[in-house]
Amino acid sequence: MSERPLIPRIACALLFLSLAVTTLPRLVGLVNNARTLLPLGYEARREKQMGPWYASVETLRRELPLHEPAALIAGPRDVESAVFANYYLYPIRTRLFVGRDNYRNAAPDPALPKTIVAVTADRVTRTTYDTLRDRDLRAGHRVVGAPTLSEPRTTFILPMAASLDGPAPETFVIEATIANPNPAPAEVRVTFWPKGLVRTITIAPGATVKYYDVVHQLFGVLDRGWMRVDSPLPLRAAFYFANRGHGDATLLPNIAGPATGIVAAPIYRDTKLFVINPAATPVTAVVGGVSFPFGPHAFVSWPVTSIPRVSGDVYAFVATREMNGRTDFLWPR
Repeated sequence: MSERPLIPRIACALLFLSLAVTTLPRLVGLVNNARTLLPLGYEARREKQMGPWYASVETLRRELPLHEPAALIAGPRDVESAVFANYYLYPIRTRLFVGRDNYRNAAPDPALPKTIVAVTADRVTRTTYDTLRDRDLRAGHRVVGAPTLSEPRTTFILPMAASLDGPAPETFVIEATIANPNPAPAEVRVTFWPKGLVRTITIAPGATVKYYDVVHQLFGVLDRGWMRVDSPLPLRAAFYFANRGHGDATLLPNIAGPATGIVAAPIYRDTKLFVINPAATPVTAVVGGVSFPFGPHAFVSWPVTSIPRVSGDVYAFVATREMNGRTDFLWPR
């Protein structure tokens, strides 16, 4: 009897044994997993298989209103997770946005969902636009790396304090640096007007505090106005009006009080006059030959096509935007 037919049989046996060695543990694992899942319900099986991500979807599905649409905002790498989130959140209607910029650019759309869900590969979370914005700003870099600090002062006014977004990528913030050169801690009172919001910060002896978005970080608002800083000890500070989207910044003056003689300079598009009443009482100022009343701590602006003549116990300045998007400020003498 020939032994030749045995060779293919032996080869097949060896191949089977090698496959069994590599696949048997996997097969055993699948069988054990199936036995574990068998007594569970549908949702419990999904959570067992998909882990914390699916558990977060289940939690969110219980929290979201069924008849209100939700915006799913995901980064470019998490789009697949957002697609699955859309499926598992049904019957809640969802709309997918790749990145926060796409969501804010859709702001004019009356059907834009107000409920926001942040989606990553790890979890889905109900959140707010402010929280997403702050996360992005915190993860980025300040425009001004080496700020120019002022001479020491105990009290001063910042004529422009803003935390606002325009169409992407324009993001306007105030980058702040405050240094305490004294051998004692400084209890600093910061007031955001005209809202009247107050925060107190403590700066250790010889320490410096920095903010990438001081209005939102201190007061938790997306708004504009002016700020007053009061300290029992002289501080050195630098505040920059920064556009994170364009990477440009303008050093803002730390002013002491009213001033109205705005310096003549070229103006461009979106030019506005700003008038501040730093006093706690009403005042009347004359703008372009017309008298206007301004309430306590007022912050008022309106469009202009030329630099007007202003007089009175107010602080007046002009903001104008160059064609490249940079904001120029024309301050009073």
